Amino acid sequence: MKFTIKRLIALFLTSIRSDAQVNMKRLAEVTKSCQQDVFSKEYYQQMLLDVDQWDNNDLEKCIYCRYYSSLILDKFPELALTGDILPGYPGYVAVGQLASIFSYYGHTRMQLLDCIIANDTSSDVCSNCRRISGGTKYRSNGLILSYLPYVCPSCVVAHDEVSGSQEAILKAFIEWFLKLDKPQRREVISILGDEDEAIQLRYSLANESTKAVEEYRKTRARIEQQEQERRRRELLGD
Repeated sequence: MKFTIKRLIALFLTSIRSDAQVNMKRLAEVTKSCQQDVFSKEYYQQMLLDVDQWDNNDLEKCIYCRYYSSLILDKFPELALTGDILPGYPGYVAVGQLASIFSYYGHTRMQLLDCIIANDTSSDVCSNCRRISGGTKYRSNGLILSYLPYVCPSCVVAHDEVSGSQEAILKAFIEWFLKLDKPQRREVISILGDEDEAIQLRYSLANESTKAVEEYRKTRARIEQQEQERRRRELLGD
């Protein structure tokens, strides 16, 4: 497994053949970090999660989430300096959490600005924004195959320690948003808004992240096939 991953990373870093939409250096970085963490019991223990079984699907999910998160930081680097919505829960991670959720909902309106204007996180207009929390706790439900555990372990702890997390986390996010200066607010709305440009941006980030996983999958399959052929030659003396 480790041998395969090392060859994968080396190929990503030296590859001249790749999908034009995939940043191979970025893919190498997230693959290396995911390989170190996904198969480590200690990584999950940071979140007080007892996980001792994993497979390649977990690695692919991690690659997708971390690649997606890195795209957001690459596009909006100043968001990394805007502080936390809760202790240990950076605002840029919350932005990525919401953006990744709504990558899958096409033209469903997030209504973030409408929710902020309503000033009532329990209102109907805030129902889509409340998806930031998932409405449940990670540690009691074992929600590993989702964005937050692969991107920010401390965020999982912060999420689960908030009582009534669904509305409390949204309220904390809105308070963080309102403290931003106006250019930073516009950046957040440019990805979390309901305009066609924001929807298209979320889709493009998801599309590139999906292609990154496909690139990983194809390269891994090619390496494994080469390894099988090498072993066959050794066995048969070819």
